Amino acid sequence: MVRLVIALVVLVFASGLTFWLEPLWALETLARYQLLRAGIHSHSMLIDGFNVHYIEGGAGKPVVLIHGLGSRAQNDWGKLAPYLVRAGYHVYALDLLGYGQSAKPANRAYSIPEEAKFVESFLDAQQLDTVALGGVSMGGWIAAAVALDQPQRVTRLMLFDSAGMAFKLSFDSALFTPQTPEEVNQLMALVTPHPPKVPEFLARAFIRRSKENGWVVRRALESITAGADTLDDRFSELKMPILIAWGKQDRMTPLALAEAMHRAAPQSVLAVYDGCGHIAVVNCIERMVPTVLGFLSGAGTQPGQTIEASAKSRSIYRTGSPAGARHTQFPASELAPLPVHFACCGYGQSGRVISTPLVGSSS
Repeated sequence: MVRLVIALVVLVFASGLTFWLEPLWALETLARYQLLRAGIHSHSMLIDGFNVHYIEGGAGKPVVLIHGLGSRAQNDWGKLAPYLVRAGYHVYALDLLGYGQSAKPANRAYSIPEEAKFVESFLDAQQLDTVALGGVSMGGWIAAAVALDQPQRVTRLMLFDSAGMAFKLSFDSALFTPQTPEEVNQLMALVTPHPPKVPEFLARAFIRRSKENGWVVRRALESITAGADTLDDRFSELKMPILIAWGKQDRMTPLALAEAMHRAAPQSVLAVYDGCGHIAVVNCIERMVPTVLGFLSGAGTQPGQTIEASAKSRSIYRTGSPAGARHTQFPASELAPLPVHFACCGYGQSGRVISTPLVGSSS
C-alpha cells in the first residue's frame, strides 16, 4: 500500500513537472488522446516530395478542414471533427505546409495560392473527387481559393471567421508572433472576448515556440498583407452552397467581412454567434454544431438567410432580408454557452485545462 501511494505521488509530481516545463506538448498530447477516443487518427504521407501530417476519422461523405494561420489541424478542428464523425462523415484535416507536423521547406512563400495548390494536391493524393470543404481564418481564405479554382470539386463550402477580403487590421501584425507575455495576452484579447490572463509559464512556452517557427507566419503575412490574393472581386463567382459562421465579437476578422461575403454570395447562409470571438468554432462549438450539421445535410437554414444566436436571449433570429426578421426558438442544447477559453494555451476561465488553437501560434 505504501509503495502504491509513493508511486502515485511520484506520478502526480512528474505529470505536474512535465506540464510546467512543456505545457504545450502536454496539451497537444491530451488533444491527440481525445481525438483517438473519438476514432480520429494521426497519419502522414508524401505530397509533392514533402511529408504532410493529417488527422482522419469516420466514414461517409468526405469533409476536409483547413486550419488557420500559425495553427494546426488538431487545434482548430479538435472540437468539431468528433461531431462530424459521429454524424456519419469522413473527416480529413491536414497540417498545411509549414505548420504543425508537416514539412517546413525554407524556399516557400507560404502564400494563399501556394497553400491552396497544396490542398488540391492533398485531395488528389486522397483520391477525393468531391468534398465539403471548410476553413477557419486564413484556412477559410484558402478553402475559398480552392473552391474558385476547382468549383466542380467543392460541393459545399464552410467559412469560419474567415479572412479573404480586404480590410484594415486594427492591431499590429507583429502580435501574430508575440515576443513577451504582455503580447501573448494582447493576442488572446484579439481572438476571444474577455480572456483571463495567461499564466506566465504558459505564455513563455508559447513564446519559445513562436521563436522557433514564427518565420513561417511572418513569411505568410508578407504575402497576405501585400493584398494581391484578396477575393473581393471573385467571391461572387462562388456558386455552391456556402455557410459563413462568425463570432459576433470577432476583433481579428470583423463581422463586416462576413456580411460582405454574404452579400457577394446571395446563396450563402450567415450564422452569427453572440458572445463569441475569432475562434468561435472552438469556444462556441456546441452552439454551432447544429447549424453545421444542418448545412452539410442540406436540411438546415434556407439559402440567403442570416441567423443570429443570441447569448442573452438563448434564441436565434432568422433574417430573410434586412427589411424583416422572424424569431425562432431553438433547443437549449444548441445555445448553451461554453466557458470562454484561451486560444493559445488551453487554460479556461474556470481554471480547467483544455486544448484549443491559437491564431499565429507558429506551430
